[in-house]
Amino acid sequence: MVKESLLATGEKVVFTAHAHWKNLVVPVLVTVAAAGAATYALLELVPSPQDHAWQRWAIAAVAALLVVVFGLWPFLGWLTSTDTLTTRRLISRRGILSREGKDIPIDRVHSVSYRQSLLDRMLGCGTLVVQTAGDNSDVELYDVARIERRILQMQEIMLDEEIPAEGTAGAPSEAPRPDDL
Repeated sequence: MVKESLLATGEKVVFTAHAHWKNLVVPVLVTVAAAGAATYALLELVPSPQDHAWQRWAIAAVAALLVVVFGLWPFLGWLTSTDTLTTRRLISRRGILSREGKDIPIDRVHSVSYRQSLLDRMLGCGTLVVQTAGDNSDVELYDVARIERRILQMQEIMLDEEIPAEGTAGAPSEAPRPDDL
């Protein structure tokens, strides 16, 4: 998340988001499976703590390693990675031990598009592709939640217009068609 002290005067945060929650499904499943397998192994396969202490420690160590590498580390990666849109720029931050950041001024954005797989469409997420002026012109933000709303918010900032909030009345009406006259 971007600290308020790092924003320019008059700059306001439009949204800050983590990647979609679907990225946490595998870490949670691995954690549950490792804990279940370790519990089963400790209670059923190696029942005697006095005779097989080293085997019990080995099972616990392997389970802990699996949980840390495939459960905790991806969760920390998800937790420390954010995408923030302000009134002046798009800010992307990634990393656990080392950090990587990218700031894109909104006035350098040429176009915004997105890609969605079938699963992404069902979950309401996708890849946001921001094309900017410069050598590395395409910036891709993966697994952006509520992608249609995020694109509307970016267009609102780029066009300096206000788009009505979700589910509100008062959206601009369509112009009358010639058939209606």
